[in-house]
Amino acid sequence: MMNTWLIASNNEGKSRDLITCLDYYGLTARQYLSRYPRLTFPTETTTSYSDNAVTKARFGAQQLGVPVIADDSGLEIPALPDLLGVTTARDLGVAVDGSDRNQAILAALCDVPSAQRRAVMRATLAAAWPDGRIVVVQAAVAGYIAQSQIGRYSGGFDRIFWLSRYGKTLAELPTTWRIPLTHRGQAALKLITKL
Repeated sequence: MMNTWLIASNNEGKSRDLITCLDYYGLTARQYLSRYPRLTFPTETTTSYSDNAVTKARFGAQQLGVPVIADDSGLEIPALPDLLGVTTARDLGVAVDGSDRNQAILAALCDVPSAQRRAVMRATLAAAWPDGRIVVVQAAVAGYIAQSQIGRYSGGFDRIFWLSRYGKTLAELPTTWRIPLTHRGQAALKLITKL
């Protein structure tokens, strides 16, 4: 296994979270921008998380000439079937920050009862090598959308993703508790076992 992997993403927040998850399980990673100039990745499709992650990983490995890890993830809310999923970032606007995205979701769910605010966060990770090898893993975590943004230990959707088993949002849980419960944390563990 390599000493340090590069994350093939221009999204600093997603890269930081993935780096934290991989590090939690003992794999060192850095955002590719720490070593290389910015790439313009191919436009994501709407077909699947797997296709998007593989496309980014293959492109990154070919352009940089080193092995990379790419992520595609999303939030799915059955009560908002046309708003979220594989196209979460595009639908909510990638130019707005996580707090604004969360507010848009909370506003869309304002009249939806708590029991109907089910949600799933999905993550697909793809590791790619310049020679064409690829490893793909997927993970998901189920929960509910909270009534408001809560928590300080993480950001983004973690601030509205409620785990009824714990009576808290993911962002209310310290890192050592949170990572094994997240979609990206579970995918990171699966990926490390296959590298």
